[in-house]
Amino acid sequence: MKTLSILLFSVFFSIGVFAQADSKVSTQKHESRPVPSVKAGLFSEDFELGVFPPAGWTLNSGPTPQTWDSASSNPHTGLYYAHCLYDAALGTQEEYLISPAIDMSTATSAVLTFYFSLSKYWSISPYDNYDLYVMVSTDNGASFPDTVWSELDTDTSTLQNWTWTMAEVDLSSYAGNSSVSLAFVYSGSDGAEASIDDINVDATSSIDDIETNVSIYPNPAKDFLRIKTEKNYQSIKLVNINGKLVFSNSGELKNKVLNLNDIPAGIYFLSIEFKDFVYNKKVVIEK
Repeated sequence: MKTLSILLFSVFFSIGVFAQADSKVSTQKHESRPVPSVKAGLFSEDFELGVFPPAGWTLNSGPTPQTWDSASSNPHTGLYYAHCLYDAALGTQEEYLISPAIDMSTATSAVLTFYFSLSKYWSISPYDNYDLYVMVSTDNGASFPDTVWSELDTDTSTLQNWTWTMAEVDLSSYAGNSSVSLAFVYSGSDGAEASIDDINVDATSSIDDIETNVSIYPNPAKDFLRIKTEKNYQSIKLVNINGKLVFSNSGELKNKVLNLNDIPAGIYFLSIEFKDFVYNKKVVIEK
């Protein structure tokens, strides 16, 4: 009888794990985390007003009833985020969530960061039924000729279903343009839920070029990471691709050496907060 009980438990456990793995909607739930304080930058959206689409945004829906909408069950931070559910009738979905125009006319470089959540089972492996894209327009959203990111552009080797993961996109080639719009696109058929949250675009101005004032080396790094700046900074944060904070420090002035002995190999994102801007850099740690 005991053996039978163990066998039945194993069977039901396996079924439960499999069902969770191939679920079409997020099965993750966690307590709301505080919304990060607003940083100086060109553009940000955290969907916290709960109004959809947010002011200035445009929703371009495909023929199916499912499209981008506001949700509150599993935010990255705060109470709300944006998600797109899959169409149960297996229709083809092309759902565009388009930002307001972003003025980059005074910028010499720019970086987009945001957090995304999706099903690795249905979007990457074993199935590739749907994709999440970021496209760029330079004519205030009239056309989107450039695709600058998809989920495969972020390291997904350790990605788990429905985990919030940070994406970083270099938008420097669009610096100097005053009518840049971003489209977050859900595309596919018989896919699964996809979500985005905490969108931010930071840039440097022609007067204050961060790239010439900050040195991060070596990169890739192994045992240590050296940070040198010409300006005093207020804090340093290092997060992994899942958005987990692995190092933070505040109160330093211009120079810092990070000991990496206890930090696993992988791709990380370094944020250095100054008084009037935030510098972001992708860092690779090798062991």
